[in-house]
Amino acid sequence: MNDQVTWIERIIDVTGWRQEPEGGASWGEVEAELGVALPTDFKELCRRFVPGLFYGYLDLLRSPGEHESWELLSRWAFCRSESYAQLYAPYGIYGSDTGSGLIQWGGDQVEGQYCWLADRFTEPDSWPVVAQKLAGGPWQRFDMPTTDFIYRMIADPGFTPFTVAAPPRRPFYLPRGQTISSAEQWDALTTPNRES
Repeated sequence: MNDQVTWIERIIDVTGWRQEPEGGASWGEVEAELGVALPTDFKELCRRFVPGLFYGYLDLLRSPGEHESWELLSRWAFCRSESYAQLYAPYGIYGSDTGSGLIQWGGDQVEGQYCWLADRFTEPDSWPVVAQKLAGGPWQRFDMPTTDFIYRMIADPGFTPFTVAAPPRRPFYLPRGQTISSAEQWDALTTPNRES
């Protein structure tokens, strides 16, 4: 089995997510605009999980028109503006003219940013993850697939400083439009004995 698919299955297992995959968003427009393909594990994870938040915390950027999601292309265009360039040093933002740089794929509830260090001359599935816990903080590089990073973030309490895992609490997935409005609802979602 493909290692990236294994990480996706681990994410599904740990969150208890049991909905049928979506028909698959079209990433063609995004990849054409960027001038580079995106990692296959990320696209497959987006297909398997409707827009929402992992652990009510991590949001994945999506292709245009995907259920009022935070769009990858819109975020990329925003980050490319001159006034924000210094925030992405030393990597810079990816551009087909530069050949390498950051492409953001996710964000969290406390201004964390999660990117690929994209390189048009390197296979996208081998791009490292570059992450920043807080805006303006240091960037950290992880030589692992996106889905490995996400799994560790939501399930590995030792994956500091990016983990949100809090054993014995169980990770969950919260589809967009659903909310948690009480401590009781949070407890029901995170209980280790929860039915999937």
